[in-house]
Amino acid sequence: MSDAECGTCPSASPIAEVVTPTSEMVVATVTITPKARTMLTQALGDSEASLLVNVLNGGCSGFMYDLQLVEEADELCQQIDIDGISVMIPEKVSTMLDGIEIDYEDKLMGGGFKVNNPNASRSCGCGESFR
Repeated sequence: MSDAECGTCPSASPIAEVVTPTSEMVVATVTITPKARTMLTQALGDSEASLLVNVLNGGCSGFMYDLQLVEEADELCQQIDIDGISVMIPEKVSTMLDGIEIDYEDKLMGGGFKVNNPNASRSCGCGESFR
């Protein structure tokens, strides 16, 4: 079965433990598309929350993105300000997330955030899983 036909990622439960930390750490660069910026600004409202972008073990390609709005992180993170939106990247997955673009897609069956990752060697057809 090809990655584009997996059909398993939306129902796959990521393993609770986060990806094994790496000894490497980079200062991650992140971009947010105008559509994603609009949706994040609406979701954040007047709160002091940040967008935490993390990686979990799971999904059909090996790893899954985990996006959450949080007041503070449970682990050591880089905090990046992108046009007034605070983005947190855990240091132990910074090499996996360096250069990502956060986008928002409108779809017939509901929209959602999508991470475009230049470091992924392959992605699942649903866009939630990568390697």
